[in-house]
Amino acid sequence: MSAQSDRSKNTGIKLVAIILGVVIAGLAAFLFLLVIVSGIFGKETEGASESSACTPGDTSSTGVQIPSEYEEYIEDAAAESGFSPQVIGAQIQQESGFDPDAESPAGAQGIAQFMPATWATIGEGGDVFDPEDSIAAMGRYMKDLREFMEDHASDDEHLLELSLAGYNAGQGAVQQHDYDLDRMFQSGGYKEETKPYVENITAAAEGDYTSNCQHSDGGDVPEGDAVETAMHLAWDKKVELEFSAAGSHGKEEAKPEFVETSTEINDDIHTAYFTDCGVFAATVMISSGIDPEFPVRGTGEQLNYFQNSDDYEFFVPESEGELQPGDLLIVPGHIYMYSGERHEGQDGRALGASLYTRPPSGHDLYLSDDRGEYHVARYVGSGS
Repeated sequence: MSAQSDRSKNTGIKLVAIILGVVIAGLAAFLFLLVIVSGIFGKETEGASESSACTPGDTSSTGVQIPSEYEEYIEDAAAESGFSPQVIGAQIQQESGFDPDAESPAGAQGIAQFMPATWATIGEGGDVFDPEDSIAAMGRYMKDLREFMEDHASDDEHLLELSLAGYNAGQGAVQQHDYDLDRMFQSGGYKEETKPYVENITAAAEGDYTSNCQHSDGGDVPEGDAVETAMHLAWDKKVELEFSAAGSHGKEEAKPEFVETSTEINDDIHTAYFTDCGVFAATVMISSGIDPEFPVRGTGEQLNYFQNSDDYEFFVPESEGELQPGDLLIVPGHIYMYSGERHEGQDGRALGASLYTRPPSGHDLYLSDDRGEYHVARYVGSGS
């Protein structure tokens, strides 16, 4: 056979290979697009479960809400990490709410909330405030954590939980507790911060991967019980912040359920909205369905509302023994909710926020302060 014939044969083989490659790539792209449109991702290594699809306009899902401009970055980070796009998306949603300029009081920066020291080793010279760089670094870091935890995980779900705990608290903290998260979560800040961090992300990752999917009902907010709703919306332990009057102050530190639900009942976000005690009380009473007419903001307006409503018993208590779970305690300038015993400690019997300094969380119980004696507003109406 001549050299020219060999060249022609080789050229034909290459052409067929190229055509096959194009066809396969096109088919893969079509299947990938089909998966995104349908909102359904199959299980990957962490064993995330499927649930009903959430598409724009559908409010029934509690899945991850991923802005379209970050989809590609998250896909790449997920592939790097070995975890699913749901996990990486839920992590970013928990870390920063997809805010590329986020900065925490502790010093964490960017959409993936890296501390400067960690960024110096994982950032590969990128910009922590550039979402593409930061999300890619999250993928690399989660890969490192996955490999570090792999030999100590009992199954894929456990591996994910260990890796998430490592991202939040540091892999050394997980190692020091012998990779026993039950033991780790019994102590100090790990119980208050790392445990809900892991639980929130794994729960969100079990929902659907969605792009800009709007939730108008605040998720699965408990209805008909003020204390259950308050506990759903507030951190169990007291959370303290630096003083700020910025409209978004406290948004990153507040429980995601509260951020979502409170912004659905009111779109006027200003003056430390996510630390406003009246906003928390209103969000509880409205989202629970107990009192849809509850004033959204302003303790003066709320105080007047109680005084003129037949739906509330209004009195000054002499002791805690007169209180019932769900009672609202109010003076001009402050309002909070009595929850009954939740845990030991002064912040274990009430829930509330404090304008400028605390998002909804555990609240000290007192019947008077420098503003005067607190009245109790006890709902006695029939509800909605």
